[in-house]
Amino acid sequence: MADSPIPAEPSTRAAGTPGFPVALAKGFRASWLTIALIAAINTGIAGVLWIEDPRPFWHPLLTVQIYGFLIAYCVNVAAPWDRARPMGSLIAAVAIGTLAGVVAVVLVKGYSWSYVVERWSNFAFNVFWAFVNGLFVSLFFLVKLAGARAQAALARAEADRHLLSKQAIEAELKLMQAQVEPHFLFNTLASVQFLTETDPPAANRLLGHLIAYLRAALPQLRASSTTLGKEVELARAYLNILKTRMGDRLAFAIEVPDRLREQPLPPNLLISLVENAIKHGIEPAADGGAVRLTARESDGRLVVEVADTGRGLAAASAASAGTGVGLANVRERLAALYGARARFTLAPQEPRGACARLEIPIEPVN
Repeated sequence: MADSPIPAEPSTRAAGTPGFPVALAKGFRASWLTIALIAAINTGIAGVLWIEDPRPFWHPLLTVQIYGFLIAYCVNVAAPWDRARPMGSLIAAVAIGTLAGVVAVVLVKGYSWSYVVERWSNFAFNVFWAFVNGLFVSLFFLVKLAGARAQAALARAEADRHLLSKQAIEAELKLMQAQVEPHFLFNTLASVQFLTETDPPAANRLLGHLIAYLRAALPQLRASSTTLGKEVELARAYLNILKTRMGDRLAFAIEVPDRLREQPLPPNLLISLVENAIKHGIEPAADGGAVRLTARESDGRLVVEVADTGRGLAAASAASAGTGVGLANVRERLAALYGARARFTLAPQEPRGACARLEIPIEPVN
């Protein structure tokens, strides 16, 4: 006979204990479907009791409805589903509702004190069964709510898993597009063809850089995790190719300690930062610029920075520099893989250029 243990709004206990009037008002929060269900359960119990009751049906019906709704109200006020130990709160709420119910029945039906004393056994019987029925129905609702919450938690976990799987697939596709991009390959091969006729040694070096790039990129197309060292070698090959093609307009430096090279790193994160620095910083600048890739350990976190001296985060290009597909993918994957433990920032640096910083937890290396 208890109300459905589904609160009309999120509990406020975490923010502080609500005032007494607020707590009492919570007992009236229930859907019309819940109220109808309680009334139907009470009516069924009244019909069972009426079998041996010579009085008109409205007598047991009124009694059971008073007990049932007062127990439901007390359970709704106690909200045991929000407590660490719900059974104690549930039993106490049902007991209080039962005692309030017997008082209400006496007052509503106008029984005299002498009548109550004379038939105390009947009242005791009603109180006992009201408590048992109220506890049973309330426990039923509580179990149903626990099952619903478990299903909701499972659905959320499944949704998170599907989201992560989707992001992994998208990342794999973007990795393939970024690392074996036809436009990038065609331009590189065209440069090789041109240099073959004009500067054969340079053509040979560029072809070697392309082979190194593909050797580093292809094994990662299906990998769910790689290492900082492998990502650095991929970035080095990529930068070597662009250096050959761009000449003096591009300079780069890589400073990564050997002890950090075995640190796990999701694929495509580092190369995305390097590509962003080239496409939005160095290439648009008339005189090019330099890219500096560094890694260090700080407070148990791996800090990787890709800084460039290119165009910088000017007002006209801030949107494209900070919200492109590559960096959006970096942010989404960091949130999915590490949650609040990871951090990504993109900030301007003086006198010009930008610095992308990636921070993830240091993991023990076997």
